[in-house]
Amino acid sequence: MRSKYEFLKQLIDLYEEYEQEEKHLNLLGFAQWTINRLEDEPDLNKGLSPRIRQESESSSTPFLNDLNDKARFLELVSRIARYHEFYTRKALKESVINTRLEFLFLRTIDQLERARKTDLINTYHLEYTTGMDTIRRLKNNGLLYEVPDEADKRAKLLELTEKGKAVLALSVKRFNDETTMFFAATSENKWKKVLPALVELEDIHSQVYQNHNDKPFAELANLMDSLKRYYK
Repeated sequence: MRSKYEFLKQLIDLYEEYEQEEKHLNLLGFAQWTINRLEDEPDLNKGLSPRIRQESESSSTPFLNDLNDKARFLELVSRIARYHEFYTRKALKESVINTRLEFLFLRTIDQLERARKTDLINTYHLEYTTGMDTIRRLKNNGLLYEVPDEADKRAKLLELTEKGKAVLALSVKRFNDETTMFFAATSENKWKKVLPALVELEDIHSQVYQNHNDKPFAELANLMDSLKRYYK
């Protein structure tokens, strides 16, 4: 197994590449860039020996089984989201865009015809830096351009370029193919039974996230407790 110093050297080398490719440098942007690079070139991420990797993978199921049902449900949802992101990157690998978020931004702007940056960020409940980095990548790739907001001269709206429309049209098919592939081995009756619960959970926590995200955990816990009677 490689030493920690080799990992540090690899990290420095990756940052040098990131510095050459990106104009606006920040830690979150570097992290996202590194993830994209490792998804495209998995061989760069060979850090564990086969034996250690096998032991790590085999220990995953007992860990899940030891969780209570609620914790297990949430962990499974988190894992499924990561698998979806992984497959999406594979499906979009030959495209100008290569993340689910970039696709969603293009699709949303296309549906609205024009969109504010903050509206995109708020729609998908993103950290400001993450949203702005995504928009910046789309602009740098020639997929978006800005126009004045007639309702607010100080603001600007985002529109798709002709290239952006073409990339989106191609990406829609690939995204749909990924969705079909994801559920190919699962009965439609099975996953549809889970859908109402997920919709309700998303609705509850979306409202809390948007309206009370500045509250400490204790207040959020009390708020959730008070909402129980509305959703039982």
